[in-house]
Amino acid sequence: MQKLILITIFLVSMLFSSDSFTFKKVDNPKEIISEIISKKQSLKSKQIPQVRAYTPLPIDQFVFDSNLDELTSVSSGGQFLFYLAYNKNQGDPTNFLIKNISENYRCDYDGTNEANCNFDLYHTRVEYALNSIGGWFYFSGYPSSNDDFILISRMNSQRGSVEPLMLDISSYRKPHFKVFVDTYGKLSVTFTLVTGGTQTVSTPQAIPLNTNVYLQANNSGINYEVGWTTLDGTSSRASGSHQGFSIPADIDEHRVGRNTQKLCVSDGGGNATKETSGCITISSPFVGQEFDSSKNEYKTFSKYHRMTNFFWDYGVYMFSDMNTTNLSNKPIYQSSLSIDGNLINKILSDLSGATNYFDNGELRVYIDENYNVIVADIRAY
Repeated sequence: MQKLILITIFLVSMLFSSDSFTFKKVDNPKEIISEIISKKQSLKSKQIPQVRAYTPLPIDQFVFDSNLDELTSVSSGGQFLFYLAYNKNQGDPTNFLIKNISENYRCDYDGTNEANCNFDLYHTRVEYALNSIGGWFYFSGYPSSNDDFILISRMNSQRGSVEPLMLDISSYRKPHFKVFVDTYGKLSVTFTLVTGGTQTVSTPQAIPLNTNVYLQANNSGINYEVGWTTLDGTSSRASGSHQGFSIPADIDEHRVGRNTQKLCVSDGGGNATKETSGCITISSPFVGQEFDSSKNEYKTFSKYHRMTNFFWDYGVYMFSDMNTTNLSNKPIYQSSLSIDGNLINKILSDLSGATNYFDNGELRVYIDENYNVIVADIRAY
């Protein structure tokens, strides 16, 4: 069997074009791995080098589950490079969660004219009353608390004259759109009523365990909906809304956004206008510095719940995107894993120590006694 010595990879990692690789899925991975392990020699006399970009491990520690995993051989110019191990279903660990930033957002009072505005301002002060979030997950057990699995939490961070006593500090904030799985396994959403209280609605049935399940939650103005479904069509849904209230449009947080270029005037004084009276801002895990922490949280979801096809958008019908694999048109989306030359060059570049496309622990390299690379492992769990 041809093998590529580690230092050779270092030297040639920048020389491959993205279309120069050949991929062949292994039909008998257990036999291949057994053959490799049976030929290995002891690694006790050698010290595995500590390299920042990846974790080298002896090949006899490699495990493979044919129900969950895939193994593909990677070659270039007829020369075998290594086997690539990955999940049958997983996102791209090198580009996990993407904020699809575009320009020329409409951020005036009624959303009809373009104004000086960016992605973050738009999604906190204009497009906050329409939310759709969803993705595929796999649960082997239910959360131990209602804060263990929060799919999204958008908070009322400044309510102005809608609720004068609501100060802009975290202890006074209330959920605008908090979606979570409760300890009974039900998908739930908590939101703030117009009267100032909160309400939580949950799916009648718990999310099934040990199977792929699609979760989605929608917020459309005063209406909220949560639901889950499985591949065989089993599903459960629930909805709630702010019922029976009518308040002036200039303080109706659920109908219209506020001009992001003016200060919020909460006292209704002489300087207040329809754009500033009762100004509402909604915090979001998908804007500003919160985005980086959100990526880590969703990576945790992915690791423990096999999250795939995740997105955040607005106005998406329930379950309509459950079979969509290309979500690049969404404001926030999880990129799918593509086994291609770009991915292999990222692996090779990380092995050379030149880059860190993979975070710590996301790239494992299984080597033989001579430090030849046998398997590059990018499985998410």
